[in-house]
Amino acid sequence: MVKKKIFISFDFASDRALKNEIVAQSQNDGANFKIANWSMKPDTANAKWLKEAKFHITRCDILVVLVGDNTNGSVGVRKEIEIAAQTKTKIIQLLAHPQNTQIEGAGKAHDWTFETLNELLS
Repeated sequence: MVKKKIFISFDFASDRALKNEIVAQSQNDGANFKIANWSMKPDTANAKWLKEAKFHITRCDILVVLVGDNTNGSVGVRKEIEIAAQTKTKIIQLLAHPQNTQIEGAGKAHDWTFETLNELLS
Protein backbone atom coordinates (compact mmCIF):
# COMPACT_ATOMS: atom_id res chain seq x y z
CA MET A 1 0.00 0.00 0.00
CA VAL A 2 1.35 3.39 -1.01
CA LYS A 3 0.82 5.85 1.81
CA LYS A 4 -0.29 9.41 1.08
CA LYS A 5 2.18 12.03 2.24
CA ILE A 6 0.42 14.78 4.17
CA PHE A 7 1.50 18.23 5.25
CA ILE A 8 -0.11 19.23 8.56
CA SER A 9 -1.34 22.80 8.87
CA PHE A 10 -2.14 23.79 12.45
CA ASP A 11 -2.04 26.73 14.83
CA PHE A 12 1.57 26.50 15.97
CA ALA A 13 0.94 28.52 19.14
CA SER A 14 -2.03 26.49 20.39
CA ASP A 15 -2.32 23.12 18.71
CA ARG A 16 0.97 21.25 18.92
CA ALA A 17 -0.82 18.52 20.89
CA LEU A 18 -3.18 18.03 17.93
CA LYS A 19 -0.20 17.76 15.60
CA ASN A 20 1.38 15.17 17.88
CA GLU A 21 -1.87 13.19 17.89
CA ILE A 22 -2.05 12.95 14.11
CA VAL A 23 1.63 11.98 13.97
CA ALA A 24 0.85 9.17 16.42
CA GLN A 25 -2.13 8.09 14.28
CA SER A 26 0.13 7.87 11.24
CA GLN A 27 2.06 5.13 13.04
CA ASN A 28 -1.02 2.96 13.62
CA ASP A 29 -1.35 -0.32 11.77
CA GLY A 30 -3.60 0.31 8.81
CA ALA A 31 -2.76 4.01 8.45
CA ASN A 32 -2.72 4.89 4.77
CA PHE A 33 -0.84 8.13 5.33
CA LYS A 34 2.52 9.35 6.52
CA ILE A 35 3.41 12.75 7.90
CA ALA A 36 5.82 15.08 6.17
CA ASN A 37 6.70 16.74 9.45
CA TRP A 38 7.93 20.18 8.49
CA SER A 39 6.46 22.21 11.31
CA MET A 40 7.35 25.81 10.63
CA LYS A 41 6.80 28.53 13.16
CA PRO A 42 5.24 31.42 11.23
CA ASP A 43 6.56 34.48 13.00
CA THR A 44 5.57 36.92 10.27
CA ALA A 45 4.95 34.70 7.24
CA ASN A 46 7.68 36.63 5.44
CA ALA A 47 8.97 35.86 1.94
CA LYS A 48 11.48 33.27 3.16
CA TRP A 49 8.81 31.48 5.20
CA LEU A 50 6.36 31.53 2.27
CA LYS A 51 8.97 30.07 -0.09
CA GLU A 52 9.82 27.30 2.37
CA ALA A 53 6.14 26.52 3.03
CA LYS A 54 5.44 26.27 -0.70
CA PHE A 55 8.46 24.01 -1.18
CA HIS A 56 7.22 21.58 1.49
CA ILE A 57 3.51 21.69 0.59
CA THR A 58 4.18 20.92 -3.08
CA ARG A 59 6.10 17.79 -2.07
CA CYS A 60 3.02 16.36 -0.37
CA ASP A 61 -0.14 14.75 -1.70
CA ILE A 62 -2.50 16.55 0.67
CA LEU A 63 -2.60 19.48 3.08
CA VAL A 64 -4.49 18.50 6.24
CA VAL A 65 -5.76 21.45 8.26
CA LEU A 66 -6.20 20.59 11.94
CA VAL A 67 -8.84 22.95 13.27
CA GLY A 68 -8.56 23.73 16.97
CA ASP A 69 -10.02 26.51 19.08
CA ASN A 70 -7.86 29.33 17.66
CA THR A 71 -7.02 28.12 14.17
CA ASN A 72 -9.17 30.77 12.47
CA GLY A 73 -6.79 33.43 13.75
CA SER A 74 -3.60 31.74 12.57
CA VAL A 75 -1.86 33.68 9.81
CA GLY A 76 0.36 30.70 9.01
CA VAL A 77 -2.58 28.33 8.52
CA ARG A 78 -4.32 30.79 6.20
CA LYS A 79 -1.13 31.24 4.14
CA GLU A 80 -0.62 27.46 3.91
CA ILE A 81 -4.21 27.06 2.67
CA GLU A 82 -3.60 29.78 0.05
CA ILE A 83 -0.44 28.03 -1.10
CA ALA A 84 -2.23 24.67 -1.36
CA ALA A 85 -5.06 26.25 -3.36
CA GLN A 86 -2.62 28.00 -5.71
CA THR A 87 -0.64 24.81 -6.30
CA LYS A 88 -3.80 22.68 -6.60
CA THR A 89 -2.79 20.54 -3.62
CA LYS A 90 -5.80 18.73 -2.17
CA ILE A 91 -6.97 20.16 1.18
CA ILE A 92 -8.72 18.21 3.93
CA GLN A 93 -10.07 20.05 6.95
CA LEU A 94 -10.44 18.14 10.23
CA LEU A 95 -12.26 19.54 13.25
CA ALA A 96 -10.62 18.57 16.54
CA HIS A 97 -13.97 19.19 18.26
CA PRO A 98 -17.42 19.62 16.68
CA GLN A 99 -17.74 23.14 18.14
CA ASN A 100 -14.63 24.38 16.31
CA THR A 101 -15.27 26.82 13.48
CA GLN A 102 -14.25 25.59 10.06
CA ILE A 103 -11.77 27.62 8.04
CA GLU A 104 -13.14 29.36 4.97
CA GLY A 105 -11.42 28.28 1.77
CA ALA A 106 -10.24 24.94 3.16
CA GLY A 107 -13.10 22.85 1.81
CA LYS A 108 -15.65 20.80 3.68
CA ALA A 109 -14.93 20.25 7.37
CA HIS A 110 -14.95 16.72 8.75
CA ASP A 111 -15.02 15.46 12.32
CA TRP A 112 -11.56 14.11 13.04
CA THR A 113 -11.24 10.41 13.68
CA PHE A 114 -8.59 8.01 12.49
CA GLU A 115 -11.21 6.17 10.43
CA THR A 116 -12.51 9.36 8.81
CA LEU A 117 -9.03 10.50 7.83
CA ASN A 118 -8.13 7.10 6.41
CA GLU A 119 -11.35 7.09 4.40
CA LEU A 120 -10.79 10.62 3.06
CA LEU A 121 -7.31 9.64 1.93
CA SER A 122 -8.42 6.47 0.11
